[in-house]
Amino acid sequence: MGITYYLKSWFSICCLVFLTGSLSHATESGQAQLDQLLEKIQQRVSNTKTVQCEFEQERNLSIFAQPILFSGKMALVRPGKLRWENIDPIPSAMIFAGEKGLRCNDDAEPVHFKLEKDPVMKMVADQIWTWVDGDYAKLQNKYAISLVEDFAIRMTPSTGEFANIITSVTVKFDQQSLQPHTIHIQEAEGDSTIIRFSDYRINEPVPEELFTTCYP
Repeated sequence: MGITYYLKSWFSICCLVFLTGSLSHATESGQAQLDQLLEKIQQRVSNTKTVQCEFEQERNLSIFAQPILFSGKMALVRPGKLRWENIDPIPSAMIFAGEKGLRCNDDAEPVHFKLEKDPVMKMVADQIWTWVDGDYAKLQNKYAISLVEDFAIRMTPSTGEFANIITSVTVKFDQQSLQPHTIHIQEAEGDSTIIRFSDYRINEPVPEELFTTCYP
């Protein structure tokens, strides 16, 4: 489908999970509930050193009658390492380790990059680090956020690079772990992505080679 499509999908995925924003659209009581939820999430994030999980991704494109389905796994080590790997149907991986990155596509040669020279990948990385650090205030002027259920929030980009790409991002959290359970990204052009996470392993050891090798 081309690298442009791949990067756009990845870009959407990253901004969706990890962003929070302004509370200006919430009612007074709703804002209090929202504040409490975000505070709990931030406290949980501050005590989380590593995250590993499985995911299923459903990509709905207007040009296709049926959704495109992916499955894969994620590994994250704070503060600066993340691996997002698609396993089926086409193996691929995106790896961030500090200021360096690695892009892997099936049997093709891996592509190494530096964030300082790749503005698209730098924007993706910035969103990930913001979530990992729990510093939601950085983006409060770009996103409006509302509470749609007890453990679900909806984020709407108001300004910045995402405003013309994404209409809304709805995140439902697991009530016990407060990790994302389901993420629904609605794009401005009508396409959408749904990601379902499962089998979380929190603060378990993560092999270092996951951040240095395409397919160890």
